[in-house]
Amino acid sequence: MHQGIHRSIRLLLCTVVAGGLLSACIGEDSASNDNNSSQRTSNPAETSAGNTESPLPADEQIILNDDAQAVLETSGSGTIYQRAAEYPKAVNLPLQFIDTIYGKKLSARVTVPADENGQPIPGQFPVILTQSAYNTNLMSLLLGKVPGNLLLGVTDSFIVRRGYVQVAVDAYGTGASSGGWDLLGPNEQAAYSDAAQWAKTQPWSNGKLGVAGVSYMAITSLFTSQLRPDLVDAAFVSLPMGDAMRGTVGIGGMLNGLFMSRWLQLTHFTSTQNVPTSLLNPKHMQHLISATDEHVAQMRSYFLPLINQALDGEPTYNFQTEYWSLRSPITNMDKVEAPTLILGALHDLFQRDEPLLYEILKNKGVDSRLVIYDGSHFVNFVATHIGNETVPPVDLMLLQWFDKYLKGIDTNTESMPQVTQFVKNYPTPSTPAQFKGDHFATATDWPHPLMTPERWYLREDQGLSKTAPTTEESGPQMTQPEHPSGFAYDANGLLGVELNINDGTECSRSFDQWTLGLNLPKACFSNSDLVPQQRVIFESEPMAEDYYINGPIQADIWIDSTVTEAVVSVQVEEVSARQSLPITNGQLLASGRLVDESRSRFVEGVMIQPYHPFAEATSAPLVPGEVVKMQIEVFPTSAIIRQGNKLRISISPSNQAQAMLNYPRQAMAEGGVTTIHISPQYPSSVVLPMVPTSALN
Repeated sequence: MHQGIHRSIRLLLCTVVAGGLLSACIGEDSASNDNNSSQRTSNPAETSAGNTESPLPADEQIILNDDAQAVLETSGSGTIYQRAAEYPKAVNLPLQFIDTIYGKKLSARVTVPADENGQPIPGQFPVILTQSAYNTNLMSLLLGKVPGNLLLGVTDSFIVRRGYVQVAVDAYGTGASSGGWDLLGPNEQAAYSDAAQWAKTQPWSNGKLGVAGVSYMAITSLFTSQLRPDLVDAAFVSLPMGDAMRGTVGIGGMLNGLFMSRWLQLTHFTSTQNVPTSLLNPKHMQHLISATDEHVAQMRSYFLPLINQALDGEPTYNFQTEYWSLRSPITNMDKVEAPTLILGALHDLFQRDEPLLYEILKNKGVDSRLVIYDGSHFVNFVATHIGNETVPPVDLMLLQWFDKYLKGIDTNTESMPQVTQFVKNYPTPSTPAQFKGDHFATATDWPHPLMTPERWYLREDQGLSKTAPTTEESGPQMTQPEHPSGFAYDANGLLGVELNINDGTECSRSFDQWTLGLNLPKACFSNSDLVPQQRVIFESEPMAEDYYINGPIQADIWIDSTVTEAVVSVQVEEVSARQSLPITNGQLLASGRLVDESRSRFVEGVMIQPYHPFAEATSAPLVPGEVVKMQIEVFPTSAIIRQGNKLRISISPSNQAQAMLNYPRQAMAEGGVTTIHISPQYPSSVVLPMVPTSALN
């Protein structure tokens, strides 16, 4: 079996392991613990769907109040909303299918409140809809006994027993749904509306509809909210993508080959694993066999050409085109009307986009909140279930949000801070004692209202100073590293992708970030000095006091090159006696350097977040020897450079773990030497979003 397929299986196994970890944290809701439960056996399909859930285990009762009335408990400085279950059990109805406008059928897994005997409770309830590309039936089979997995589209007894109906749908062209997956394309998006309309009008629905999900399921939730604002009453989205081109697949105007290769393989692998569902639902076996055949055919006719054409420079995939605009929730984010809570993370796949999505909603007047955690993408599938006084467990936040907007309960959502962010390195030794127990900071807005731009200049001899150069100084040179290589292939009906990174970043924070955080910890993930990547560094003097940054970052690097294409990658780090801690980074393709100032962010007259069109019409190859300004977007963060440590700006000629050159661009960049300029005429610098440390406390 090829290496790429092995990766897909490992990713799926990691999902199962995560479910086990979650079960260990909050207890398993297992029918085997209930001696009085009854099993319905009228037909095989119904038996497979009729898994009943036992009363809440002792571990979970520590978190939840036994009283069925809504309660607010205050612990320290935090207010946590929680209430006990209203119903003894939850039960899965037999597998159902939704007709779509294009004639294909969507798999729908419906879970409803049940009595002590596992029989559905008569009546109507608010509905929470999750639409997934990862095969909800397969995932529910693996993780369905673990409460708290609603955001994954997995059967979740926790929320259902509190008076909700859960509907988990396989997205068009994935899992048990028929059709060909078109990567968040028009067929899939049309089916979001079909699913929402169906869920809202079923006999068990009271007409209130929420959408929820994590990662892909968060993306589908945002699209559904945009397409059918008349149907969606509230949204809860964790780790959603916003701008496909700038934030994920085309960072810096290049190709995010590492992420796309891993993710597309994982998605196609899970999507085609329908044998367990077929065996448990024999009356639907023919449909499931046909659907799987469609998924395999789509891989061969759509995804193999897409990947190889992208590597070969096809403009559709290498520039900002209608293809990527259609697949970007940020394009029509202003159409969302439903109250929306957004969760993000400092090293998430969608690190750039999560604050921007919140900002659009806030500016429109939609009731919205933003919570940013630490860590990478997959870590936050699990870690968010473990809460604290500032940020409750995600399941309780979800309950609080939907109880307010779907049930009309006064859950005190108005007390939720508008913005809550994990601050890297906080608390510090300088933090007052009363604030030592918290890693999060709250604010009334994003970007932080107290943020001011502060420019740091690159200086010769690896210096970094707030003082601009007054004379021409010697700038370093970088040489083009060995290029990456890759291709897609048919691995006996599964999607296979081989990708080789050749610039040393396969052992870096970026590698961990763009492989979804599904890696065993390595020292090089948290210490850039251990990364075998070509780079030039610029360091400040030790900080006289804690230095707090919070918001977007821009690097203005003046360069010339000996060839017509180049890349400049910038990373912000904190240097201590022990390590150089990577905080955030960004990079830019030289031919994509044009900036649209009308869409860029200025604070106090200083550009701090550039917007690059990345259009084919605005692409401008370098003229060898001509000095140009590279205005590089460095993704937003919140961190402290601690007193006594140094601020470091690290610059490299590539970061292939984050994005790579396609083959035509590799030819243009071959053998290139890039010179960084440092002078009054060409003052290379970085603009940081400085916030007073008093805002933390």
